[in-house]
Amino acid sequence: MPRIRQHVNPLKSDLLEIADVPRVAAAAGHALDVELGAAEAHFLVDLARVDRDTTFVGVEIRRELVTFTNGEFAKAGLPNVRLVFANMSVDMQRLFAAGGVRRFFLNFPDPWFKTRQHKRRVIGPELMEEIHRALAPGGELFVQTDIFDLAMDAMGALEALAPARFVNTRAPWSFLPANPYPAKSRRERQCEGDGSRIWRLLYQHRDPERVPATPGARSVGQSPPALG
Repeated sequence: MPRIRQHVNPLKSDLLEIADVPRVAAAAGHALDVELGAAEAHFLVDLARVDRDTTFVGVEIRRELVTFTNGEFAKAGLPNVRLVFANMSVDMQRLFAAGGVRRFFLNFPDPWFKTRQHKRRVIGPELMEEIHRALAPGGELFVQTDIFDLAMDAMGALEALAPARFVNTRAPWSFLPANPYPAKSRRERQCEGDGSRIWRLLYQHRDPERVPATPGARSVGQSPPALG
């Protein structure tokens, strides 16, 4: 792998005005699942190996990593997974049509620990609003992090939209005991190896005009449901 920066400020002027952000859509007959901040996309690769009937797309802010990783996908014979170069802080409307995504994954977003850097954190009300817009009715948002403050930021933003627009699949203000998907990110494996706690949440999209008032919850460990 080429030498690639580990941390990128999403508020840099050149990253706020990316010219060639693509419109992301699923292949014909496929659903679309998206990882935001995918890095090398280990999580998506795990999913793509066992599910060839879904289009998996990772959004990544480092162009050189996108180019390199897409080349690795081609070598591995994984035509249903790819990365796109974009800034999720500002490009969600250009990337995704309303209701076009079945699942979003947010795996271990950058914590930006210093107080003066907190404004760079991507998790917040604006992103959750954009995720809700892009999700199909009944779609899912899965978040995991080893930073409790980030987990609470995400949960607070989602609970502010509950129960009208999102519902926690376990219970309000509750975390999942385990990852319900057959996939792991690189950071997840590192945390499990050193015994660090991981905070996980799973929310389901709601639209009172288009889905039942009480969505059917699924048990953790079950395969995620097909949304059609």
